[in-house]
Amino acid sequence: MNIGKKIKLLRQSYNLTQEELAQSLFVSYQLVSKWERNISFPTVETLLNIVNVFHLPLDFFINDNDIENIIVEPRMSEKEHIFVGFTECMFQSENDCPTIKSIAATTNMTESTIKKYFNNINELIYAYIVHIDTDIKVEIEQKVTMSKNILTIFIEDMAPLLYHKRLELKILYTRPYIKNIWINFIRTKYKNILSNHTDCNGHSGIELEYAIEILTSFISTWLSQPNPEKLEDFQMRIKKLTSTSINQWPIFN
Repeated sequence: MNIGKKIKLLRQSYNLTQEELAQSLFVSYQLVSKWERNISFPTVETLLNIVNVFHLPLDFFINDNDIENIIVEPRMSEKEHIFVGFTECMFQSENDCPTIKSIAATTNMTESTIKKYFNNINELIYAYIVHIDTDIKVEIEQKVTMSKNILTIFIEDMAPLLYHKRLELKILYTRPYIKNIWINFIRTKYKNILSNHTDCNGHSGIELEYAIEILTSFISTWLSQPNPEKLEDFQMRIKKLTSTSINQWPIFN
């Protein structure tokens, strides 16, 4: 089976439109269409990105045996489908907050179905934020307990997790009706997590505030760009900017 057919089958197995797949890969839907029709072909970097985004075996595009496994995977739950629709609505408008009605139209679900899970848009926004952040929070909490250097955790552990979710996070950092809610949520949450790290023992609250502000500002600037730079470039940039050990930053003196 050729690559174009595999991409189409993968997309359909996840109930994605060509536009939704394109957005998750930061390409145009016209390009996805050309791939599926074998008019053009993805770059090696794009193929690896697809494998990463959908958690596929590395040999997915050269091994036909994995196709059946993709087909039989459980389809998206209704709640996950609502989150996808919410994301799509946010893509469609930078300034207007999605409504239950607009999400229903985007997902081809009824408003009553959506309201089985969320009574109003505020409940949905809250659940969406928690949904986006859950995996990141669990992973970072584990790294903090290992007493790794905070800066190392940020560069080697947190940054890859954020980059993997850059599609959703870019929206959260750029839509005015959710941006401040998200940033305040992140700032408070990571303050609580990092306050348990050994690097912070014996230091005042204002010192930790400075550290959180610096790290969250790095993230916000990176992920709010139209096309966030590659993970490796971001990691290298932060390493250069923080060439002095975090323990020697003024907040830890």
